[in-house]
Amino acid sequence: MSDESTVIQEDAVGEFADQARAAGLTLPKRRPTRLGEVAVIIVVIILVAVGVGVATGWMNLRPASDGPPGLFGTQACSAQVTQKVTLEGTSSSDAEPLLTSSWQTLADRFTGAYGSCVSITYPSAATGSGLSALSSRAADFAVLATAPTLAEIDALPDPVYVLPATLGSVSIIYDLPGFEGTLQLNGSVLAEIYEGTLTTWDSPAIAALNPGATLPSDLQISVLYRSDPSSVNAAFTGYLADSSAAWNSSLGAGDQVAWPTGVGVSSSISMVARITGTPGSIGYVPTGSTLNAGIGTAALQNPGGQFVAPSPSTVSGAATALQNATHAAGANWTGVSLVNAPGVSSYPLADLAYLVVFQDLGKAYGGNLSLNSAAWELTFLWWAVTDGGYVTGNAGLLELPSGMVTPCQIVLELVAFDGKSVLESSEGSETGGETGEF
Repeated sequence: MSDESTVIQEDAVGEFADQARAAGLTLPKRRPTRLGEVAVIIVVIILVAVGVGVATGWMNLRPASDGPPGLFGTQACSAQVTQKVTLEGTSSSDAEPLLTSSWQTLADRFTGAYGSCVSITYPSAATGSGLSALSSRAADFAVLATAPTLAEIDALPDPVYVLPATLGSVSIIYDLPGFEGTLQLNGSVLAEIYEGTLTTWDSPAIAALNPGATLPSDLQISVLYRSDPSSVNAAFTGYLADSSAAWNSSLGAGDQVAWPTGVGVSSSISMVARITGTPGSIGYVPTGSTLNAGIGTAALQNPGGQFVAPSPSTVSGAATALQNATHAAGANWTGVSLVNAPGVSSYPLADLAYLVVFQDLGKAYGGNLSLNSAAWELTFLWWAVTDGGYVTGNAGLLELPSGMVTPCQIVLELVAFDGKSVLESSEGSETGGETGEF
């Protein structure tokens, strides 16, 4: 400040003081400004704010090499924090293309954003392989396209939690030359087709579901099924068993059944290719695998009597109709099925993918998994069930409804390391905030 400015300022201050004394006011004595004191006060305020933030979980100042990412950014990807997750299906055989590609996208995004590596493996056998890897401790957690049975859970060496991870569905695809519009089917008619008792497309049972439509005359139905043990088989046969008492009693549900008729194919890609070149054919694939625009996708009749095509909204509708927070109390979602869910907008052949994680990571891995790695694992799982749908989009994972997300968070908060909870219990009540801090 110049000397002239200082003089002007002092004159103004003096004039104000004279006016105050004339009015009978006594002003406090002026003290010179001390920049050092001001700096100390500012530093103290900052330190108090940071202390409150750390204590309340509002911010996380832990170095990135010692825990989930905080104020200081991300860590370098290292073997120390690499998570090993086993997914059902193999990328080479295209057993479950959406499940594998979506979780690979999640792993890549998580690694890029947070630095914690997620290593995904695709075992050669589909159903049950994820549990085998978990049982041998070759995986830190498993993602299964079908819920494990109680017998499979009991066979594991340590107690586990099972919780829903993502939404999916199975599409019924067909090739009907000359047919216009969307084919309408239901579970009982599909059961008769796959039993071999309905053999032509103009059968009265099919015509009754498609009033006013012109069905191909005397065109034989060419049935295709998955010959390998697969989760899409389990979902499809589960739907048939739930829709037809005759199918349920004679063939049941499973990843592989004794198909009474048809031709077997070994992957979703093979199913699409075979239907594309076979007029009158019908098959089933995970929704999103129908990449050929020339293939039709059927609308299925739900318990509300409506014919509904698979879409993100109708699959989410099925999940919303069955969301039930009481499953969190038992921390086990194996009894939840989205097949034939109630509601006029629900797609009846929706399904869930599942996460399986040991209840106590410290005890299960016997010192071969650090607390740091366990915290990263749960951070990733929390992020996946909370925001996974946002990351991969409608072409991949579908978001769990809020009524399922919160119970999943509760279950993840129950996961312990040598008897002590890893995640903060307050995280489950936050929406869209920080996740998985420890």
